[in-house]
Amino acid sequence: MKLFPKNHLPSSTKLSGDRLLRSAAQSLARFRGDRGGATAVLLAVSLSGIAGFAALGSEGANWYLTQRRMQGAADAAASTAASALAAHAPTAALTTEAKSVSASFGFKNASGGTTVTVNYPPKSGNYQSSPAVEVIIAQPQKTLLSGLFLSTSPTISARAVALADTNKAGPACVVALDPDNGPTVETVITSGSTALDFPGCSLYVNSPSPVALTMNGGATIHAAAAYFVGDESPAGLTTVHGTFTKVDPMIDPFLNAVIPPYSGCDSTNYKLTGGSSATKNVGLSGTHVFCNGIALTGNSSLTLGAGTFIIDGGLLSIGGGSRLTATNGTTIMLTTSNPSRDCATTKIDGGALVTLTAPTSGALSGIAIYQDRACTDLKVTNSLIGGATQNIVGAIYFPGEAVSYAGNSPTGGAQCTQLIAWTIKFTGASTFNNNCAGTGVRDVSLTGGRLVE
Repeated sequence: MKLFPKNHLPSSTKLSGDRLLRSAAQSLARFRGDRGGATAVLLAVSLSGIAGFAALGSEGANWYLTQRRMQGAADAAASTAASALAAHAPTAALTTEAKSVSASFGFKNASGGTTVTVNYPPKSGNYQSSPAVEVIIAQPQKTLLSGLFLSTSPTISARAVALADTNKAGPACVVALDPDNGPTVETVITSGSTALDFPGCSLYVNSPSPVALTMNGGATIHAAAAYFVGDESPAGLTTVHGTFTKVDPMIDPFLNAVIPPYSGCDSTNYKLTGGSSATKNVGLSGTHVFCNGIALTGNSSLTLGAGTFIIDGGLLSIGGGSRLTATNGTTIMLTTSNPSRDCATTKIDGGALVTLTAPTSGALSGIAIYQDRACTDLKVTNSLIGGATQNIVGAIYFPGEAVSYAGNSPTGGAQCTQLIAWTIKFTGASTFNNNCAGTGVRDVSLTGGRLVE
């Protein structure tokens, strides 16, 4: 293409300003003087077409956004229904769950012509013979100016299929929450003669690191199932129902459990040591606050009643031979009321006698030891190595810090124990039992729905 420099147009294009104005005026005069009306008709038709295309563009954009929102609703509805299926919900509940989720997105069945169809199993696609749920949402769209050019109103639809992960064996009893993506991050470590047995429950590791589970020196783990966000299956790990990799991360199962409000201290620097006064029975219910820790040494003994016992800063320290007993429904909570001061931590020595049973109801149901979610000092390791004399029925929950654990076999005889922590290091042998009926312990379920179409 030949380009002409500025101010150097061909002579045929050089029109003065006056000539341009005269030319425009003459064209307008001819249009006004067209008594046959042909020009006006042509202009009207042209404007109608332009307006129609503009309407189609505008309404089409709205329909596109509606379809995207509808697809999100179908995906969420199918996943929710598949999760219900995996949890062995009745078939009728699948439809109820899916339609409820769809309505929360603004697509309510039988409202404004909207239809939400739930098929179990799917009636089309590649999963018609699988434990999957199909959700189809359809909704007619209103037309405005585009109605002049469309013979019928368009109907937008979206379809999703989610597969129920029903092959999961038992709830999780050991969960490492650390999601760190670092290639050298170890979140569960076993070594030496460590032998872990989870006969009725599963191991779950949130980190995708290839060394998230590190097993050294002949250590072994035998679980009902094992789940890894990463892609690994280390030697020494055996399962009854399989090892599953590249799964979704486990969501913190106790996000709705919080430290109850409190003020003041019932006791400060609470200590018991050996001697005739070494036995103390704090048979109180409700909420009680120990500031700057609890220390039991020299074969001393402390009994706590039912309720919530908050340790505000300091250390829960139980020396070998000393005893802590709380069997009527007790939660020990570790926290700090001063953000500039370290959180309370735990040190249970080998040979310590710990018998702790979580409450069976209420907001802290099933939680035996709870460290505040705001406690996130990764340089700290909470030590629970009481061994065979450590009998904890309920969840041991340290969502932001590391835990070193030894429970021996089977973790002090406890019928139902969960260990959920940021990272975990096992020493010695431990068995986690899953006889949790009637204990108030939550089912940390690994069942879910996975979108496949």
